[in-house]
Amino acid sequence: MQLSTPSFNAYGASFPGAPSIVIGFNDSCAFGFTNGGRDVRDYYEIKFKDDTQKEYWYNKQWQKTTFRIDTIFLKNRAPFIDSVAYTVFGPVMYDKNYGGDKNKSNKSYAVRWKAHDPSNELTIFTKLNRAKNYEDYSAAVTDLRTPGQNCAFASKNGDIAIRAQGEWPAKWKGQGDFLMPGFDSSYQWQGMIPQNEVPFQYNPERGFVSSANQKPTDTTYPYYLGRRYTPYRGILVNRLLTEMNNVTLQDMMDLQTNNYNVFAEMALPVFMKNIKDSALETTEKEYFNMLKNWNLQNEVGSKGATVFEILWNDFSDAIFKDEFAKAPSPINRPVESTLLEAVLKDSAFKFIDNIETTRKETLADIVTTAFKNTVDSLVILNKEGKLDWEKFKGTRVSHLTKLDVFSRLNLPIGGGTLNINATRNDHGPSWRMIVSLTQQTEAYGIYPGGQSGNPGSKYYDMFIDQWVAGKYYLLWLMTRAEENDKRVKWRMSFNKS
Repeated sequence: MQLSTPSFNAYGASFPGAPSIVIGFNDSCAFGFTNGGRDVRDYYEIKFKDDTQKEYWYNKQWQKTTFRIDTIFLKNRAPFIDSVAYTVFGPVMYDKNYGGDKNKSNKSYAVRWKAHDPSNELTIFTKLNRAKNYEDYSAAVTDLRTPGQNCAFASKNGDIAIRAQGEWPAKWKGQGDFLMPGFDSSYQWQGMIPQNEVPFQYNPERGFVSSANQKPTDTTYPYYLGRRYTPYRGILVNRLLTEMNNVTLQDMMDLQTNNYNVFAEMALPVFMKNIKDSALETTEKEYFNMLKNWNLQNEVGSKGATVFEILWNDFSDAIFKDEFAKAPSPINRPVESTLLEAVLKDSAFKFIDNIETTRKETLADIVTTAFKNTVDSLVILNKEGKLDWEKFKGTRVSHLTKLDVFSRLNLPIGGGTLNINATRNDHGPSWRMIVSLTQQTEAYGIYPGGQSGNPGSKYYDMFIDQWVAGKYYLLWLMTRAEENDKRVKWRMSFNKS
């Protein structure tokens, strides 16, 4: 979308109904966002005095509850009256009435969510559309409260910046990772991180800023950021940008669609060192060679990428499944970076041993067993014709109804969850954009869709094949002098009544 007024001219991607460009550029600068990934929603157990929920125990006395009453009208039935109890923490989201027999404990939980607080996020985009310099960017981004985002910026005068912007609860380590008691103020949020202590960079010495959802600070940062930040895409982005000189638009296109698996670069040596190839049968050796000779690219046609993906999952299962077998559900296992770091540091990592056997397994035992299990799966995939990475991954662009007939299925695209080209089965980069802030701005972009919402239109999915191929379209920031350009297809005029 392009917005042009007497005071500014902006182009980029937006949300339906939003009166601003959300990710894009104007005549002076460019701006973009990645998810901040911070936890701004916590749950507290509430103790009600009785089933009326009119009072709850807080700070050694019974406090009055407030209620929000909603009337839901139903066709040919009496209206349904829905009431939500509100506490000092927020609304009671789960109680004995929620989910029927699922909540057998009859406990009640209130939710404290930053999105419940008043704010005006549209202000940031209104200001960014008009921004001309770093000072304008700084004044705009602080209006963003939730959802928190990493806000990247560049201007024609050479300034660059990034800010992990949001109104973040100032938490101690581990606060909010699990359900917390709501019987007093001990576990409440005590305040928000001051805006002058939000992580940011401005014209860093290295010459670039980046975000691929990696952790935005090092261990010296005094506030707790949460538990899950996958580092691998960020590692590769930073590596490649550090190596680049005299960067071209094509360089940046290649970067955005990069399929190199830096996680596999780090993890594969663990497998190669510990798989007991002398214990492998003929078929197993064939798949072992696919893994051994893989070029670490999650690209179309790659079989090694599929072997590695399944092997890592089987390896993680072999490490953790025995200890987690009796864990309550749902519960998250340690993420891939935690496991990889553990086995790289300590080949006797305590979780390696299978507690369900009498012998003490070694890392080589576990890796070899996992590989044999992987081969069983690979043989089946090969028979089904799904051994190539893109066929195994099965990336799709789904219609909102999730109906296959309106969707594009089994797209021949590389990438993966831990790749810069972060495509997986049902998710991927929804807006690729590159802006060259030269005197005459030059920009390119693409999204996996089309110009029409009508599945019968030839414009319905017109961009998807280009998106799959890593191609871009020129983004024309039309000026007043170009209003009669031959590229203008049609006009709409509005008259006051």
